[in-house]
Amino acid sequence: MTEEFKKIFEGLDSAYGQYIKGDRGTNGKQGGKAFIQRKPVIDQLWQDHLDGKEPALGIIPINKNNQCKWGCIDIDVYNLNHKELIEQIKQLKLPLIVFRSKSGGAHVFLFTKTFISAALMQTKLKEIATVLGYEDSEIFPKQTEILVERGDTGNFLNLPYHNGDKSLRYAYDYEANALNLKSFFEFYEDCACTEDEVISIKLEKPKVQEAFEQGPPCLNKLALEGFGEGGRNNALFNIGVFYKKVDPDKWKDLLEEANVKHMNPPLKSDEVQGVIKSLMKKGYDKYKCKDEPIKSKCKPALCRLKKFGVGYDEEQMPILQNLTKIDSKPPQWFLDVDGKRIELNTEQLYSQVEFAKACLDQSNLIIPTMKAQDWRQVFLKPLMPPEVIAPLESLDKNTQLSNLILDFTTNRAMARRKEDILNRMAWTDDDKVFTYFRLDDFYNFAKRNNWEKNKIETGNLIKQSEFFEGEPRMRIGSHSIRVIQIRTMKKPETSAPEIKYQEEHF
Repeated sequence: MTEEFKKIFEGLDSAYGQYIKGDRGTNGKQGGKAFIQRKPVIDQLWQDHLDGKEPALGIIPINKNNQCKWGCIDIDVYNLNHKELIEQIKQLKLPLIVFRSKSGGAHVFLFTKTFISAALMQTKLKEIATVLGYEDSEIFPKQTEILVERGDTGNFLNLPYHNGDKSLRYAYDYEANALNLKSFFEFYEDCACTEDEVISIKLEKPKVQEAFEQGPPCLNKLALEGFGEGGRNNALFNIGVFYKKVDPDKWKDLLEEANVKHMNPPLKSDEVQGVIKSLMKKGYDKYKCKDEPIKSKCKPALCRLKKFGVGYDEEQMPILQNLTKIDSKPPQWFLDVDGKRIELNTEQLYSQVEFAKACLDQSNLIIPTMKAQDWRQVFLKPLMPPEVIAPLESLDKNTQLSNLILDFTTNRAMARRKEDILNRMAWTDDDKVFTYFRLDDFYNFAKRNNWEKNKIETGNLIKQSEFFEGEPRMRIGSHSIRVIQIRTMKKPETSAPEIKYQEEHF
């Protein structure tokens, strides 16, 4: 079963995701910490996942060739009615399989028999999500390309069937019956598509009549959900800004109509007049994007595309999404900019000017200039927190320090007597239990080998290391010196393979 499960859900083989459970939030969503391990996806990980061992396995669907065999719509709705969703999928005759997610929502999978373009998979799933009414849901694969050669990995999704048939992350059949693992394999065979079948999925995007045509997405979203009592004044103020842009002559009448039509309950007449009075003041013709209920529904990138949105008359900012961070020192960042993957350092991410330069260098994209505060608040802050990728273990400072000390104490000319410590060498006692050296001598050696920490940081790292024993004073002749004492490190043994040569007969 493990091999069949692996074959269905295979993706990137050089990294995988893990999720450490935390507390469950008031909304029912399971909290926790997600991170990416940059290690090979070995068979044992798949087996441990099906056996229910923690942490569960997360797979990155897009592989190094920017292809995938599966994609998913992550419908993050607590206590979702899965049966209604499945009925909707049946009516549309879509080859999808619905799984229960760990939070009680749904993971809607599209499977293919062979690897297909990640761009094709993502495009189709976005179309499907819109038709199903979940256009705001996350789509996996999140990227259409990843920069594997630069350390990029993409984003992972936690796999179903953690703990096998005892799992609560199971698949449903088209009658909304829960499937055990064996039954899922059989259902998969009926649903998995060829590339041509994916291409042939044709969907008519539903025409949504916007309450505020070509207006900010936040207002239209609130119009659908309903303007409740909290924040009605702010909401009506923003609607007034919209109507002032649409019809400068009749905006007051339109605002009063909107109050009756959209506010629940409508504001009193004197409150509406108060909003109108505020809007008539000079300079009060801008949306209040940072106030509720607008703030939580704000989508600045989409708003710029609307004729009466914020920033429409300015240069258009590309859509920014899917920020990931390699947690090295210094960190390395990757970001989708209008679907193109960009590599950044921290300065390039934090500074809008440096960000614009990086986009121009890497993808020939021209980014409009803006105030530093707008860049951080409107565009950068919504990208946080990023998905974190664990760095290579060899890049860890403790690992680097250990390797440098090994080189300093075993892989170079060794002191024959403790007096040689004064000659900038490391000395090991006769019993080969402890090794001694001066911090200054080691630090200078490390600096010559591209060590970036200063002397104080280096000393603190040595003191915290597992091989540190102390910092005694040692008398050498007339000198009393402070030395670092460590447990003697053993030089790795290397063995040359035995090579058999074929004898030639002459």
